[in-house]
Amino acid sequence: MSNELSGSQVIGTAVQAGSIGTLNLSAHAPPPVLVPRQLPAALPGFVNRADEMAQLDELLAELNAGPRVVVVSGLGGVGKTGLGVHWAARAGSRFEGGHLYADLGARRHGGGVEVGDVLADFLRALGVGDEWIPAGLAERGSLYRSVVADRKIFVLLDNVDQPAQVIPLVPGSPGSVVIVTSRRRLTGLLVSGARPVHLEPLDTGDGVRLIGEMLSDGRVDDEPEAAAELVRLCGGLPIALRVCAARLAGRRVGLAGFSAELADERRRMTRLAVEGVSSVSAVFDAAYADLPEEAAALYRGLGAHPGPEFSLEAMAVAGGVGRDEAARLAETLLEAVLLEELGDGRYRFHDLVRLHARERAEAGGEHLDVRRRIVEWYLGRARAADQAVLGGRLRLAEVTVDDEAFAGSAAAIEWLDLERINLVAAVRAAAEHRWDDLVWWFGEALWALYDNRAHHADELEVARLAARAARDLGDAPARTRMLNQVVRALLRAGDLDAAAAELPGALEAAARCGHRRVESAVLESAGLVRQRQGDHEGAIELFRRSQAINAEMDNPRGVALQAYHLAGVLIEAGRYAEAVAELGRAMPIMVTIQDRLSQGKIGVRLGDAYLRLGRRPEARAALHTAVQIMEALHMPLREARALELLADATEDEDADSAERYRRRARSLRAAVDTTGT
Repeated sequence: MSNELSGSQVIGTAVQAGSIGTLNLSAHAPPPVLVPRQLPAALPGFVNRADEMAQLDELLAELNAGPRVVVVSGLGGVGKTGLGVHWAARAGSRFEGGHLYADLGARRHGGGVEVGDVLADFLRALGVGDEWIPAGLAERGSLYRSVVADRKIFVLLDNVDQPAQVIPLVPGSPGSVVIVTSRRRLTGLLVSGARPVHLEPLDTGDGVRLIGEMLSDGRVDDEPEAAAELVRLCGGLPIALRVCAARLAGRRVGLAGFSAELADERRRMTRLAVEGVSSVSAVFDAAYADLPEEAAALYRGLGAHPGPEFSLEAMAVAGGVGRDEAARLAETLLEAVLLEELGDGRYRFHDLVRLHARERAEAGGEHLDVRRRIVEWYLGRARAADQAVLGGRLRLAEVTVDDEAFAGSAAAIEWLDLERINLVAAVRAAAEHRWDDLVWWFGEALWALYDNRAHHADELEVARLAARAARDLGDAPARTRMLNQVVRALLRAGDLDAAAAELPGALEAAARCGHRRVESAVLESAGLVRQRQGDHEGAIELFRRSQAINAEMDNPRGVALQAYHLAGVLIEAGRYAEAVAELGRAMPIMVTIQDRLSQGKIGVRLGDAYLRLGRRPEARAALHTAVQIMEALHMPLREARALELLADATEDEDADSAERYRRRARSLRAAVDTTGT
């Protein structure tokens, strides 16, 4: 008889054996499947596109066939995303499994996209908790296809530049549709069977109609020829026509006079040409010229912003003004349709507008000074968040931190989550301009984010840039610490082989850097590598060496942290009583120094060890306290883990309470997953 297990459809625990006597299994059920609705809101004034919509409608007759992929290509600002969103609004009810959306342009790392991160976000949106999401791209893709195997879903992938970015994100379920938008034709996808829909600029009739719908005051009917000329000058690009209509809405100038103004601006087309459509440059230059000087200064300042979107606070920094003044000037930019409002006090530029604003900033001669000011602001906030979350941990950079920047750990984590992409962009900008001190300071400050959220590609990129910057500065302790964070980033990403390969360099640097606490941190990482490799004794020896250095340096927190790590290895090795003893030594130290997060982490591990020893009352006591701490600190995933263990410890005595704990844990994981954190 064959005893084989193959395939990729197993999720959770699989047992393969020739003969089984008694088998007891316990597993946590995955969270319920969610129905995501992630599409952005449709802009008003969408006109015609009848031919393209008809091409997409043809897909509805094929919903019982395999998944369909459509490549919508065209110039930036031509309305590719709008087409996908409007068609989804019309046909969305056919996709009862949900709507998924990802902007790949905002996720590029050094020219590439970490598709695995997109898959992880999709899985979270579909209700899969972090603990169920594998580390590898292939495994994530397999799980994604399994989750949606029986569901018709609609996927909109924005700003794709390579066919390879799309293939892992295509569901295997019949009746599903994937619309890909790109400034490229993505011939590789077409060869594989994707349908092309190339979106051209609006023709004269539709362009005039768009302006008329936005103005609605009769001027288009009064001057049809001038309206047609306006469409021609704008190249038929909807984004350019919207800017024109917004400017006209605030003025009583005739369309002929307005068209003449645009014609004059065409002298600047060659400097601001975008994919051959130089009239777009004229439109943006004209809109910029219409701005009051204060708003124009903010526009230029935002052109120096390194990330794709910004808060009102960041706008104030960019403009060198107060928050209230920034809000007033933002309204001016919104009226001119040079800024898009995302809600909750956040804004962004359209791609082409951002290019124009950046060039205006560079032409103004103060681009680098403003950009550094913005980058330093993000760094200061990141440091304050790190302090609020992790308290008195080892920090090499000696800087003053605004202790009142955040009300507590929850607010700090929320800000780090919200600004994640901007923070990485700030690090890249600092690296580009060789502001090496800022780069490695970011590497140290962002530990609080990466220690609590699984953003592996970001973490690894930041750690590598920080290590290079510290090397170029000749700062041996900083370089060693950043090399250590490269190892930790790889470990968190599940790439044990790569982490082990990086470890010798970090250990060699640690032995030479002359900073004993940094050396202890590298030994801790070495212990974690050995633990992952299954070398329990090697890991224990390394953790004890790190612990001894911390004792030598009179660093009780470091001593307690190594006891925590030791306990983890001892639990894996089945030495539960020894683990309890280590944790019993660590907890009073963390209580004394008021490190609440570490108290909660120790409590979770202590509850696990007690549970394995069969000491359920003690397990429940430790886990109850851990749940309270993690809830107060807004650590939902750690709280969920404590609740799951608490449910196991409570099951025999109070099944109803155990189920309540599990429901709460599932709810916490689902809430984190649906917010993308």
